[in-house]
Amino acid sequence: MATSLLSKLEKHPVRSILFIALLPRLLAVFYSQGYGMHDDHFGPIEQPHIIMHDISYWENRGGVHGHSIVYPAIHYGFFLLLRDINIVDPKTVMLIVRFLHALYSLFIVYFGYKITQLYSSEKTAFKVGILLALFWPLPFISVRNLIEVVCIPPLMGGLYYALRAPENKKNALWSGALFGLAFVFRYQTVLIPATIGFIWLLQKQWKDIGLLIAGGFGVALLVQGTADLLAWGYPFAAVIEYVRYNATHGSDYTTGGWYNYLLLILGAFIPPTSFFLLYGAVRQWKKTSIAFFSSLAFFVFLSMFPNKQERFVFSVVPQLFMLSTMGWIDTVEASTYWQRHRKLVKSLWVWFWIVNCILLVIFSTYYSKRARVEAMYYFYGKPVSGYVLVAGDIGVTQMPQFYSGQYVKNIYEIQQSDSEKEIAEKIQRGEKLPNYVIFFGPMALEKSEKLERALQAKLTYETTVSPSFLDDVFYRLNPRFNKNQTIYIYSISSVAK
Repeated sequence: MATSLLSKLEKHPVRSILFIALLPRLLAVFYSQGYGMHDDHFGPIEQPHIIMHDISYWENRGGVHGHSIVYPAIHYGFFLLLRDINIVDPKTVMLIVRFLHALYSLFIVYFGYKITQLYSSEKTAFKVGILLALFWPLPFISVRNLIEVVCIPPLMGGLYYALRAPENKKNALWSGALFGLAFVFRYQTVLIPATIGFIWLLQKQWKDIGLLIAGGFGVALLVQGTADLLAWGYPFAAVIEYVRYNATHGSDYTTGGWYNYLLLILGAFIPPTSFFLLYGAVRQWKKTSIAFFSSLAFFVFLSMFPNKQERFVFSVVPQLFMLSTMGWIDTVEASTYWQRHRKLVKSLWVWFWIVNCILLVIFSTYYSKRARVEAMYYFYGKPVSGYVLVAGDIGVTQMPQFYSGQYVKNIYEIQQSDSEKEIAEKIQRGEKLPNYVIFFGPMALEKSEKLERALQAKLTYETTVSPSFLDDVFYRLNPRFNKNQTIYIYSISSVAK
C-alpha cells in the first residue's frame, strides 16, 4: 500500500512535495503562536506597531540603525492594509502573517527539490523534497519573523539559478538578483554569492561573474539603497553601521567555541543518523562543489565569529540538510559496502523518521512565549494608562505590546532589591498613575504589600497566565537564557484617601 501511494505521488512530484510540506506548516500557522526569540517580534512586529500608534518613535529615531528597515517596513504596510479593512485583532493579524510566511517558505522545499534534480536523479530529488517538506524544525521557524529564515528562499533560488548559468547566461543575472534580495534581509548572506563568484573566477567564467554582480548589486541598490537613502540620508547606511558595530561589539553577546554550530547541526539532523548524513555531504563535495563550498564558507564564518546565537545558522540549515540527505542517499546507492548493509541503512532511516515525526508534531504545535503573549492580549480592548512590571527571581521581561493592540509608554520596572521609597520615587516621576501591575513569578508577589503602600492604592487580582509546556521545559533546562515565568496580573483598583 505504501509503495502504491509513493508511486502515485511520484507521478506529480512537485505538487505532491509542496502539498506534503504545507500540512505541518498549516499546523504551525494555527497552533504555533507567539514568537521564538526576541528578534522575531521586537524588530519586524513591535516597531511597526509602535510607529502606527506614535509616529514620533520614527521621527526621533536618532542615528543610523545597523539593521535593514525593509522587512519591518513590509509589515508596517501590511498592518496598515489590514487596519483599513478592519482586521485589527492582534491574534488574527498574526495568524494571517504566519499563513503568508508558511506559503512563502514552500519555496525552500521547491528549490531544494530543483537543486537536487540538477545534481542527482529524479528519484533522489523526490526523496530529498519529502525530507525537506517534513524536516522537524522547518515548519516552526518558517512561521516566525526571523530575517535569518526569511532570507532562505531567495538564497536557495539564487543557488538554483547559479547552477543553471551554463544553460543560459541570463540565469546568472537571476541568481544575482535573488542573492541581492537575500542580502537585503540578512547582510551576511553575501558570503554565499561571493564564494560562488570566486569559484567562477577560478573557472574563468567572466561573463557569469559580471551578471551575478550586476543582478545582486542592482537589487541591493534598488531596495536597500533606496530604503537607507530615505531613512538615513545615504545609500547602504545600515549596512555600513552593521559592519562597524559588529566589528567592535562582536564579543558582547552569546559566545562559544567554533564547534557550537557543528554540534547544533548534528543534533538537529538527529544522531546517530546525522553523522552519516554529514558524511554524505562531504563524500559528494566534488559533484556539489558550488553548493557545498558556498554553504561551507557561510557556516565556517559563523563558527569563527564570536557572537553565536542559534538563529544565526538557520539561514544555511536547509541547504546543508539538502546536501547531506542527497549525498547520503547517493552514497548508499553507489556503494557495494552499503548495499550489503541495507538493514543498517534502513535502521538509521527508521530511527530518523521516528524521532523527526515526534519533534515535528511537538514543535509545529509549540506556543512559544505563551505567558508574555497571553498577558498582553489580556489587555486588548481594555484602557491602560500604564504598567508596573515587578521582577521575580529571574528579573523582568520586555513585554510584546503588539498583542495588547495599544502602545503604552508609562512602564515602570520594580526590582526585588527596590525599597518602598525607591518604588514610590520611580512611579511618582511618571506622567500618569499606572492601572495594572504585572508580577513575574510567585516571588514577585512578595512585593505586593510594599507596592500598595508605595502607590497608596489597592491591588486587585485579575488573572494568572502560565507558560506553555515547552516554555516551562526550556526554562528548567536552561533558566539563564529562557525567562518563561508564570505571570500574575493585578489591577490598581482604588486609590487610598
